[in-house]
Amino acid sequence: MDIEHLKQLQEVDIEITTVSQEKFALEETLKKDEDGYRSAEQAIAEFNKNYEQLDADKRAKEAEIQQTNEMIKRWDTRLKEAKSGREYQAFMREINGAKKDIGEIENAVLKIMEDMEKIDKDRDQQKQQLDEIGKRLQQMSAQSKEKISFLAKQIEGFETERGRIAKNVSSGLLGMYEQIRKQRNVAIVAVKKSVCQGCYMNIPPQLYNEVMMNSRIIHCPHCQRILYYDAEDHGVVERKPKRNKKSRIDVEL
Repeated sequence: MDIEHLKQLQEVDIEITTVSQEKFALEETLKKDEDGYRSAEQAIAEFNKNYEQLDADKRAKEAEIQQTNEMIKRWDTRLKEAKSGREYQAFMREINGAKKDIGEIENAVLKIMEDMEKIDKDRDQQKQQLDEIGKRLQQMSAQSKEKISFLAKQIEGFETERGRIAKNVSSGLLGMYEQIRKQRNVAIVAVKKSVCQGCYMNIPPQLYNEVMMNSRIIHCPHCQRILYYDAEDHGVVERKPKRNKKSRIDVEL
């Protein structure tokens, strides 16, 4: 019976969806940790690069200070040998200017050292984060990959079962089922006490009588899902009403 095959098909599709979602969640968690680890590695590499550049700048500034101090010593020697007030004033300007330059360079060196200290602190924090992610990956990666592989095999088994069941459903009905499922997630639902269990809207009495027969495909007039009646789900085995030939509410496929 088409209804029974559709119910079986939907049960398998629900299993596929459930297992696929679990597999996807595991893959996303694993990917997030792996991406986080790579990001932390890249951040540390960037910190190292910036630190090395600052260290090079610091050494260059320190060399500049040393060179300027040597120039001051030479000017100081010439200052002592000045033969006129004009020469003396000229050498003093050079010395004072050089000392001012040294002060500015020393301030720049201090700023560089502050930046290097901040990088050191940030780099240590990033290394700590990297270690934490690494430990978590080491503990969970193999387990997660094993679970993902297991779920993939489950999905493969369900897909095989789905193909077997689908062979018992006509192509037209299968296409209809797929279209409804695409729009509504659940394509075939029970009717309980004249209520569609998909949209929870009341079904007209005559249509409900038709659904209770489970003899043809009938759609909910509200949500367009395929309807079926399960007598066992009502707690009693109900006698199916006689078919009213004058009532053709839905079209048989």
